[in-house]
Amino acid sequence: MKHSLFSPFPAFRLAFLLAPALLAPSFTALRAQGGPQPPPPLMMFYREEVKPGHGAAHAATEAAWGRVLAKGKSTDHYLGMSSLTGPSEAWFIMGYGSYADWEAKHNEGDHNPALKKEIDAISMKDGDHLGGTRSFLGTLRKDLSYGPPVEIGKMRYMRVRTFRIKQGMGPAFEEGVKMALAAYEKSHFPASFAFYEVEAGTWSPTFVVLRPMKSLADMDAMDAANKSFLDALGEAGRKAMQKTFTETVNGVENQLFAFDPKLSYPSSSVVASDPAFWAPKPPKEPAK
Repeated sequence: MKHSLFSPFPAFRLAFLLAPALLAPSFTALRAQGGPQPPPPLMMFYREEVKPGHGAAHAATEAAWGRVLAKGKSTDHYLGMSSLTGPSEAWFIMGYGSYADWEAKHNEGDHNPALKKEIDAISMKDGDHLGGTRSFLGTLRKDLSYGPPVEIGKMRYMRVRTFRIKQGMGPAFEEGVKMALAAYEKSHFPASFAFYEVEAGTWSPTFVVLRPMKSLADMDAMDAANKSFLDALGEAGRKAMQKTFTETVNGVENQLFAFDPKLSYPSSSVVASDPAFWAPKPPKEPAK
């Protein structure tokens, strides 16, 4: 209902913050069972530009949003992330099993006028802390993704890479990715990432690659892993891949995010993965 590589903003929220005709983008159709889950077929991404100095106030508003959705028994769960690099942003990712699933959750508010009224009030407060918003919808490209499913509730960070592709060069870019995938497989690259092709909301063709991480320490091992990857490509493969990407890519944006429980409305399965992180108990009142 709110406001994903993997890295949620509910459709409910989008209906209030954006024009109804604007399509926007949660991690997995977050199911009841825990454990590793494959990336969802459909991902909604929602970006909020947080005004300087408004981080704490924005987080408080987001926490209130989650409480309202929980009280209203919304099934449209999402995960929120705050930027560690680049602009001051909050990203929300929401996963769906299909367009029909997305539509059903989008329409939840029509059957709960009281919840809709509270969401409307919170969206107004949230807007005071934002410099702008952007949403986009992506479909999973399993053929371009890599690695085993992850247990998203145990992840703490997300690396997001956005590829903007030159017009007419989508197929050639995909061939370059598949060349890289073969080398990832050969080198047993120690990571998982999901490729999403943007369907609406921004420049097309665009691909968003999500790589969840348990710790930033995961990146410390990347030098050795990247060397093994390049060795698996070989000199001819490296030159061919570099040529392909030079000819097909307009630009690449790399960002790091940290998952934030205060920005999230997680499913019960995500909470069950690590209750202390996703649903911490409030501190005890000091004895009088």
